This record gives sequence, C-alpha cells and structure tokens, in this order.
Amino acid sequence: MKAAFFETLYELASQDSRIQFIKGDTAYVPDFQNAFPKQYLDVGIAEQNMIGIAAGMAKEGMIPFTYSIVNFATMRCLEQIRNDVAYHNLNVKIVSCGVGFDYGALGATHHATEDLAIMRAMPNMTIFSPCDAVETKAVTKAALELDGPCFIRNGHGNESVLHGEELKGFTIGEAIPLLEGQDVCIFVTGSIAEEALSAAKYLNDKGYSIGVYSFPTIKPIAKDFILEKASTTKLIVTVEEHSIIGGLGSAVAEIVSEMTQKQAVLRRIGVPDTFATVVGSRPYLKKVYGLDTDSIINIILKDLQ
Repeated sequence: MKAAFFETLYELASQDSRIQFIKGDTAYVPDFQNAFPKQYLDVGIAEQNMIGIAAGMAKEGMIPFTYSIVNFATMRCLEQIRNDVAYHNLNVKIVSCGVGFDYGALGATHHATEDLAIMRAMPNMTIFSPCDAVETKAVTKAALELDGPCFIRNGHGNESVLHGEELKGFTIGEAIPLLEGQDVCIFVTGSIAEEALSAAKYLNDKGYSIGVYSFPTIKPIAKDFILEKASTTKLIVTVEEHSIIGGLGSAVAEIVSEMTQKQAVLRRIGVPDTFATVVGSRPYLKKVYGLDTDSIINIILKDLQ
C-alpha cells in the first residue's frame, strides 16, 4: 500500500505542480525528490511544524500531502490538525503508514489503534482506510479531487492485493464487495480485510453464505448500504485493526441503533479497550488480540449457532 501511494503520488505530481509532499522523519523517496525538488520537503522530527507548513501552503493554493507513521502523522500534531487544518477546512491531505499492529515489535507507542476514532471526531475531515494497493491508488486520486482536509490510513507494506483489477468510478463513501453472500455480511476496513476474506471463504465452504464488503471510506460512510444490509441479513460483523471503540464498528452501530426496524444482529470485532501489553510481529499480535482468521471464524460461528 505504501508503494502504491508513492507510485500514484508521483503520477499525480507530474501532472499537477500544486501538489507538495511534506514528510516527517520517515520514508526514503529519492525518485520523487529528484523528479520534483520544488514539490518536496523533509521537516524531520517536527510533525507539528509539518502541519503548520501544510496549512500555510494550502492557504496559498497549493495541495500539500503530509506523511509519517500513523501515530506521528495524527496524534503528535493533533492540535495543529484540529486548529490549523480542520477548523479552517483547508485542502491538506494527511497520509500515514503503519496501521494497527504493523509496527508491532516497537510497542504501544507505534501501534495505531486509536487514530480512526480521533480523526472521525474531527469536523470537516474525510477519512480513507483502504484494504489493499488497488484501493490505495483509488483513494489517493479521490483525495486530490476532494476540496478539503482528509486522512489516508495506509498499511506499511507487503499487503495482499484483494481486488482483481483497478477500481473504476470509485466514489467517496461507497462500500465495495470483495465477496457476495446472503446470510452474513462482514464489513471490514484496512488490510485486516485479508483475514476477514479468508474467514468468509472457510465458512462458505462449510455451507454458510457470507459476504465481505470493504469500507475504504470511514467518513462519510456508506449509510444507505448499511441500512439496506441491516434490513435484509441475519448478522453484520465489523472487523477492523483498531480499537473496538470509535472506528468502523462504532460508525456502523451509530447508524443501526437509529433504525426503527432491523433484522440483523451486529457483532463488532476489533482491538479490546486496552494497550498491547506484549510486543511481536503483526501476525502474532493479531492472534493475541483476536483478529486472526481463526478468531474471526470462531466469533461468527458462535453467533450463527
């Protein structure tokens, strides 16, 4: 996903000189730097300044894309994002890498498990959370067309490609089917979609009918789609590599709770309300905190019995 973002940004910057890439102390991109020296700025370990600079550029008609690891791209400079960017509805694109447990071995300071909740609460902020490189390309292009602030939550790298082809006609706020099913809908955001898809395929082989739908946009979210599925299916399961509080599951729950008539039960799967007390690889931490394929399968089976 990270590579897909930079490939897309390179393509867009070659066509639009208003694009400015501002990075913190991360990402070595010599190709971009050499090709567009006047559209590149490295601020080092100064994320608050990064956002302030981006806000000033946006006021002058430029389109800045800021970049760092998720926690440093959002939480370290949260006041500046709120007061400089969101409050003034400036055209700043906040891009990050390393979702959930991507940086698992570096501990809780580098685990990105609260960012969706924090950024969802920010007025004027559009939030993208792609599941693979194909969605990353689509949301990066959509972000450029969007006149206003947005947050793009990319994986660190080496994620599986779940879409067979390029998304054509991508629309902000849509849900995208990865697998169709009738009885159960899995709503997923981010690269954890690979585990959700594996779980659904296993259950379908056992005779169930499980659909999987990616939500590359968390805000605005696909409200009409959620309402339709809550009215016609038995079970909705949300899966996210993020705190159980404030992310995709909470966004879906807010919509479903206001329905006067609904059929589906809602089950939320995410990181428990705790900081990780262990460190390790991403697959290890997903297993510890119940986000691996087997855990998703077992949770769904309990609801189906």
